[in-house]
Amino acid sequence: MARKPRILSNSGIYHVISRGIDKMTIFAEDDDCIFFLNRMKKISNDEGVEVHCYCLMGNHYHLLVKTKNQESPAMFMKRLNTSYAMYFNRKYERVGPLFQDRFKSECIEDDEYYMTVFRYILRNPVKAGVVGDPFEYRWSSAEELISGYPYITKLSDECIAMSKSELVGYVKEGSEDKCSDVSDSVRYASDRTAKRLFESKYVGSVLMDVRFFEDKIKREVFDLLYSAKCSVRQISRLTGIPRGIIKRLSLA
Repeated sequence: MARKPRILSNSGIYHVISRGIDKMTIFAEDDDCIFFLNRMKKISNDEGVEVHCYCLMGNHYHLLVKTKNQESPAMFMKRLNTSYAMYFNRKYERVGPLFQDRFKSECIEDDEYYMTVFRYILRNPVKAGVVGDPFEYRWSSAEELISGYPYITKLSDECIAMSKSELVGYVKEGSEDKCSDVSDSVRYASDRTAKRLFESKYVGSVLMDVRFFEDKIKREVFDLLYSAKCSVRQISRLTGIPRGIIKRLSLA
């Protein structure tokens, strides 16, 4: 079945969300976030896309962007996700897709909702329980608001119309904003975390060795990885054991 074409925003402004496949962690270390932001800066300049706001979470990210001539952000997102996936797969020695399906996007057509989304994105780490204050979170554009020296972001006319203290106060303000989102409730472990956890308990072995363990030990390994918030699909990929067998042994 053909995909439905995306609805284009009359304003050229979009709230964009992209998440890791099977909700896996896509930003495992600070270096990952730094690489992503540097690539986003370059690609946004190349594509004529203004990044008004961003927030990188463990297994997904949010952007508030404005495209030139009311175009779709599809090419910008394709280049960004492809570039980052190549970096991530090379660094963590993995293959296959990194992101889940197509990115999600919603059109922003009025000033009031624009500001709602702006605040919602910056408060995402608070909503997820990572920090108590959005300005304590390092991997969002909140830091650029505080410093007054934007590296990537360009403030909209709506934000510029507010003083710095007003804008900071608005973002800090507790709210029940509802916007297009992905589930933040499950935070899966990175491949590196899973490997380190396994190797600390089963010294001298690697995860692919689990294929040759007896069923009782396999179940122990699966329980260990489940406790670290690894998904069945991730465990299958790391051990080479089919998902059906993992599920059967886990329920035995």
